[in-house]
Amino acid sequence: MKTTLATIKWPAVGAVLLLTGCVVGPDYVRPDTRMPAAFGELRPESASDCAAAEDLRWWRRFNDPRLGDLVEKAIVANNGVEVAAARLREARAARQIVQSQLSPQLGIGASVLRARTSEAGLGIPAGLLDVERNLFQIGFDASWTLDVFGGVHRQVESAEAAEQATASVRRGVVLMVAAETARAYFELRGVQRELQVAHATLDEQRRTLALTEEKRRNGLASELEVVRARTEVESAAAEVPPLEQAIRQYIHALSTLIALEPTTLRAQLEEPAPIPESPLRLAVGVPSDLLLRRPDIQAAERRLAAATAQVGVATAQFFPRLTLGAAGGLQSRVASDLLNGTGKNGSSWGLAGPFINWTLFDGGRRRAGVELSEAHVAAAKAAYEDTVLTAFREVESALVAIDRGRARIDVLVRLSESARAAAGIALRDYERGILDQLVVLDAQRQANRADMLLADARAALGVHMVALYKALGGGWEVAEPPVVKVDR
Repeated sequence: MKTTLATIKWPAVGAVLLLTGCVVGPDYVRPDTRMPAAFGELRPESASDCAAAEDLRWWRRFNDPRLGDLVEKAIVANNGVEVAAARLREARAARQIVQSQLSPQLGIGASVLRARTSEAGLGIPAGLLDVERNLFQIGFDASWTLDVFGGVHRQVESAEAAEQATASVRRGVVLMVAAETARAYFELRGVQRELQVAHATLDEQRRTLALTEEKRRNGLASELEVVRARTEVESAAAEVPPLEQAIRQYIHALSTLIALEPTTLRAQLEEPAPIPESPLRLAVGVPSDLLLRRPDIQAAERRLAAATAQVGVATAQFFPRLTLGAAGGLQSRVASDLLNGTGKNGSSWGLAGPFINWTLFDGGRRRAGVELSEAHVAAAKAAYEDTVLTAFREVESALVAIDRGRARIDVLVRLSESARAAAGIALRDYERGILDQLVVLDAQRQANRADMLLADARAALGVHMVALYKALGGGWEVAEPPVVKVDR
């Protein structure tokens, strides 16, 4: 009976394979996080019926096409997003490398040998044997390290969780880029509004100076009043260059966020535009959405899963490793007979294993490895809990900032209206000669300050709104990379 690889029975190998599937180490369980029913700082009249999960492109809620265009360009083109995408590809490749350890390793080879044996060395008469010969060979070899105790399965589990954590980090970068772009845009429009106020104030101060000089020529004002009015003009003029500088710098920031040269967007953005109106209704969803939407929470939870799997990897080191091997092939002295099936070739095969490698003493190295992995789990769990708390803090802080920011704008609107009215009355009475110049200058300064504060508050409200949507974790879905399927 011809013996082949298919007909060999190996009870020991069968017994070993029955053990396959025993995975040591703790199974991961997602932390049970307590969630409040609603955000404490959210006023009922501000809550929207629209859940946050349905409001992916939050920047469109500001109804500013230029803002939406900048954010979506930045999400696609930003270099930081590209770096994060490359890190994700690295993590996927690392997981594939680990995953390959579960499969047998198979190789093929071929060789040609030309040899001559010395007749004198063999001690045979000359011409009795063919001392020169060829040997052609083709064959395969295979090896398989059996994951009997699940150490490699735990490595794969850890690598998969690490890949998912990296994917979440990438989402976090996308969200950060969207938020930073929106923030820079709001601040740009806010400074542009402040520059408009500064120019209007400068024009007003120049008119007051001209009026004072006219009164001086008519003997109705002193030289001191002229100097005072000129001082106010120069003071107002001095406020303009820093605002122009800030505008250029915000344009530089927006350009680089889109991976362009710093001055590229100058022609598009230098023209002043209104500060986008913040929506009155907030799409915040429910607190439990944070666990599903915040990329940093997702990444922290996946890091905890990866650390938990590493405990199993370290535990598996206490158990033996078993490896099987096999090799086979064909040999012939004539190349044309190697594969023609004429019987002028010969077959060879061999089985090896199971090879058992079991470390019995290592001075406590493996025990320390388990303790190290368990410490990593404890740290990852604490980091996860802290990330969740930080997320809630950021949402609540953004909500109270929006609420108080709106209240501040209401007050500043009334302040600006009354201050402007007072400045107009003071200037009219000064023209009539029934009011002192100091009162006029003071009224104009107060009106200017009120307008500046109002512009700043409106821009700040937009920034607080951006901070809220960033804290809620929405918006990265628009740039989700395609899922790459990997054969297991």
